[in-house]
Amino acid sequence: MRVYHGVVLKVISAPELARNLDPILKALEESGTTLIIKHHEQPAALLVRFDAYVAMLATMDYSGWERWIDEVRTAFPTTVFSPPRRPKSIVPAFIDPADIGYAPQFGQVGTSAGRRRLGEELVTMGIQLDVQQLGPVYSLVLSLAERKRALYTEDLKLAVEEALGRATPGRFALRDVQVNVQSGVSSTAEVSVSDDGRVKTETASGNGTLDAVFRAIQRVTGVQAELEDFSLAAATQGSDALGEAVVTLSQGSHVVVGRALALDVVEAAANAYVNALNWLVRPQAESPALNAPGLSGSPSDG
Repeated sequence: MRVYHGVVLKVISAPELARNLDPILKALEESGTTLIIKHHEQPAALLVRFDAYVAMLATMDYSGWERWIDEVRTAFPTTVFSPPRRPKSIVPAFIDPADIGYAPQFGQVGTSAGRRRLGEELVTMGIQLDVQQLGPVYSLVLSLAERKRALYTEDLKLAVEEALGRATPGRFALRDVQVNVQSGVSSTAEVSVSDDGRVKTETASGNGTLDAVFRAIQRVTGVQAELEDFSLAAATQGSDALGEAVVTLSQGSHVVVGRALALDVVEAAANAYVNALNWLVRPQAESPALNAPGLSGSPSDG
């Protein structure tokens, strides 16, 4: 008999089940005990309370399944087991932050094994990164894990794009943004931006939070541009979803698009605006190819 996350895992024989079916089912209903039915000393069937099974499917704690399989392997050392596959038709696949080395309750906030696991997970998604590329991606994923209970595959894909985009050289980089919002009063924003390594800070007011943020960025960078379009959407699932902001700016006939991702929509919008400015001030002869990986924005033909 073993204890797994508060649930008792017990092994019984098929004849024992047949003799005591009613009391066993009653005990199962009351206690949640998980039973493995063995036949000829090998596991033949599993009895688990239905609501517990539904809960496992709903949360799909994949690392939990693997640990549970290890417990069964201990009880049946000569049997070959494989962890169950995620039923993608039932729930979206996700990765437990603990699987990539984020388990602050155990003093782990990033491990070499977690980095390797992330790399392997990305490979299964068709994303191959070298050691230098994986570093900033892993740092961003750990940052997401600090604020999200589960990381979906979409989170990992967008984290790759965002991390590699941040590594792309640009004149401006957002350092900090703070907003002050009060009903009936104009919003104000204080923005700090690094301009070729030198940090500058400016404050501006506007008709709404984002208007104030964009005005502050224009003031601190000294780059005036027309805001042609702005959109914000949830890029991943859940109430703690990543927000993806897209900003289109223009100077005359020169039109550029900047995009960014963040859990905070104001931060996403500010980063998207700054990324668009980087395209605006970049000499067009130096603009990289549109299909280059990891770009946070791109020039537009308008």
